[in-house]
Amino acid sequence: MEPSTEFGLLTCFGVEPHLLDADIPWCYNTATYNVEVDGLAVSFAVQPAYCQVRLEVRRAGQRLFAVAADWVAELRVIDESGVDAVEVEFGAGAWLRLQLRPAFEITQGFASEAEPGAAADGGA
Repeated sequence: MEPSTEFGLLTCFGVEPHLLDADIPWCYNTATYNVEVDGLAVSFAVQPAYCQVRLEVRRAGQRLFAVAADWVAELRVIDESGVDAVEVEFGAGAWLRLQLRPAFEITQGFASEAEPGAAADGGA
């Protein structure tokens, strides 16, 4: 994983992360960003050195969405004016985007590895 910077995530979430161990640098720690957006409790945890990400969204204590990834190819803070969002690339064309502002949304995608109509054995 090529992790986003500590400052980039701080700017995106707008809160200081809770560090699992105060004596360990951010890049080797588990940093959890807890925010409330539109009545939703969002918890985003990252372990940069171990390529791990966890996301959980709750409303009134009820879990609405959760994902845990033990191997993340890349984590990016989206650099667009007026947008606070992160994108997690899982590899093999799979990704998830968490946008906090201007409107909360979660989108995900999966790219097909084969072109439509291609032979399963690569045409050999």
